[in-house]
Amino acid sequence: MHRDEASIEVSRLSKFYTGREGRIQALKELTLTIKRGEIIGLLGQNGAGKTTAVKLIMGFLSPTGGDIFFQGKRLNAADPRRKIGYLPESFRANPNLTVYEYLRYLATLAGAPDHHASHEAIMDLLHQVGMHTVPNRRISDLSKGMGQRVGLAQAFAGDPDLLILDEPTSGLDPIGKGDIIEFLLSMKQQGKTIFFCSHILSEVERLCDRIGILVEGRLKFLGPVDDFLRKWDVATLDDGFKREVRCATS
Repeated sequence: MHRDEASIEVSRLSKFYTGREGRIQALKELTLTIKRGEIIGLLGQNGAGKTTAVKLIMGFLSPTGGDIFFQGKRLNAADPRRKIGYLPESFRANPNLTVYEYLRYLATLAGAPDHHASHEAIMDLLHQVGMHTVPNRRISDLSKGMGQRVGLAQAFAGDPDLLILDEPTSGLDPIGKGDIIEFLLSMKQQGKTIFFCSHILSEVERLCDRIGILVEGRLKFLGPVDDFLRKWDVATLDDGFKREVRCATS
């Protein structure tokens, strides 16, 4: 694949920490390319390196080694992540703002053109995540699930090309999860590229064009779900995931 055909590419991306136990490997030579308009899900147990990978791509951590390219241009840790929307695993918004004020602020901060920060654009975004009935409610008065919907909306503020989502349906009830899955699929149809981490394998099967499996900081599989199921001769992603982890750690 030519670099200009990729939304984001990471090459031999590594992160090591030094602790009391010595050198700790959080991520080891992660290499993957995400095509434009593709949805990739990154799976792994707690501590496998998923959030570390996301933080490196977003520039919150400096890599020990490796390179990151976005739309063909190399990204350094200090470079602004324009046209990249991000939802962290533990999303926290300014509690003193209303839902509408917060999203309008984020859209403006992203340097979005006027039409993406307009009243109509903000209300449309709220409608898509099911929050259009409470634009004037303060963030501090939201339930956990409603706060997560605001987090998803802010990730899309400014019309980014790439969306990086860490556990995007956390805190949502089954209906809310279904709504967000449909929303993400509609974003893909609009040409958005989505890279997300999740523990909910049924969501991954429904959403993803390809999956990546991280085990102890190393990428053990990258490809379509069907290929992964054939690799382990299993019927469900859950069974295949368990076998992948047990094989890699035995």
